[in-house]
Amino acid sequence: MLRRVYRSDGEVNLEAVLRRVGSDPIKPVSENGRIRPSTTLVVGGIVLLLLIASFAYFSFGGRG
Repeated sequence: MLRRVYRSDGEVNLEAVLRRVGSDPIKPVSENGRIRPSTTLVVGGIVLLLLIASFAYFSFGGRG
């Protein structure tokens, strides 16, 4: 249903909106033409990875 709504409106493109939200606000495109991720997105991903790793360590690895 969501795809149908975004497909019917030519002005709103879900892919472009998500790309704009996830890109770096200061310099969204690198010199090679690739999209640079947002610093907040990168730091949030690293923190999430550390939280998952510490949960797995203390839940499963700390028994031995």
